Amino acid sequence: MESTQLQRERPIGVLVKIYPKLSETFILEEILGLERLGLPLRLYALAPATDTITHPAVADVKAPLVTLPAAAGSKLWSFAARHAQQFLAAPLRYLGALAFAAGRGQQGLHDFLRAGWLAQQLKEDGVQQLHSHFISSPADVAELVSRLSALPFSISAHAKDIYLSDPADLARKMHAARFTVTCTEVNRQTLATIAPSAPLQRMYHGVDHQLFHPSRRKLAGTVPLIVSVGRLRAKKGLDTLIDACALLRERGEPFRCEIVGYGEEQDRLVAQILARGLGLHVRLVGKLAREQVIDRYAHAAVYVQPSRIAADGDRDGIPNVLLEAMAMGVPVVASRVSGIPELVQDGINGVLVEPDDAAALADAMAELIHQPARCADLGCRARETVTENFDNDHNLRLLCGLLQRQPRALPASVALTATALRSVK
Repeated sequence: MESTQLQRERPIGVLVKIYPKLSETFILEEILGLERLGLPLRLYALAPATDTITHPAVADVKAPLVTLPAAAGSKLWSFAARHAQQFLAAPLRYLGALAFAAGRGQQGLHDFLRAGWLAQQLKEDGVQQLHSHFISSPADVAELVSRLSALPFSISAHAKDIYLSDPADLARKMHAARFTVTCTEVNRQTLATIAPSAPLQRMYHGVDHQLFHPSRRKLAGTVPLIVSVGRLRAKKGLDTLIDACALLRERGEPFRCEIVGYGEEQDRLVAQILARGLGLHVRLVGKLAREQVIDRYAHAAVYVQPSRIAADGDRDGIPNVLLEAMAMGVPVVASRVSGIPELVQDGINGVLVEPDDAAALADAMAELIHQPARCADLGCRARETVTENFDNDHNLRLLCGLLQRQPRALPASVALTATALRSVK
């Protein structure tokens, strides 16, 4: 009984690539939600924060943060000392993990270096399990930590990390993990096809629907505001939104459009806005803190999520910003792609259009702008959908329960033996 209680009091480690990160509010919401449910956490980041602004809610996180140092200069001694401790604790296991990492080439050895440092830190912090966000590089490191230390790990898989990864690598990590959760049914089906026998659960993201509340709406003025929020990258389809705005202007529709976000597509989108003569109608407003984003939702006549599947296969799951807008009762127009139809039901709680169809997008936006009664109905139903199916604490109880289960025995692939070592060429 005492050992079970001690197990529950030991913290769960949460591993991310960068923390905090302005565009990853779903991770922040998950951390805050798990803490509200009473789960002790410790946070680990593979790299320091790069954003110059952060959401104020970051200050509400109780868990301490450790950012892995770069393996360079004076820090190399720290890495060497920690690896030595791991080797002395379990030489065969250490050599087996090294052989496995070497099989992944230079990147595998780089991950191994970080995994050894992190494994010792987790031991010192008394962590009972490591949960990695993204099934790409953080899960690569978590898998090696597990091989080095026998610490169980689990995975949250999202979007790009699934669709731009090698299926064999995904299957290997899913079978090694205690469990994998993913945020859409489309993702779950994709991963289940890749690794049918791996423990896998769908767990929708949620939002704080008291923070994102219709009472904060402040519709005013005679020029309707169209809002879109997201990273400025190809999968967001923001060029289609700009083309749709050009069509609205040609029709003589009064409107203004604000696109919130940052990313590699910024220069191209600015050039497109200028080429289409939309400098007075469409504005890229850059990075904004959460309260500033909420203010955009509050004043929006329509929220638009024009996502697409990018040429390299990258795609959205269910964007959290879409959940936020719907929780505030904003009528939404979104693309019929990936996991978005799991949230938006066409004509019931929003409007769906085909991706890359600027004319259909312009028609949908214009119809909503001219139909305030329909907008009110769609916004009300959107709010109901989020509160009933995408409540943060309700959905996180699934993850909390999975994390609190007693760890099963490590997979045979991780329980390395001398025989396995001899088979490594």
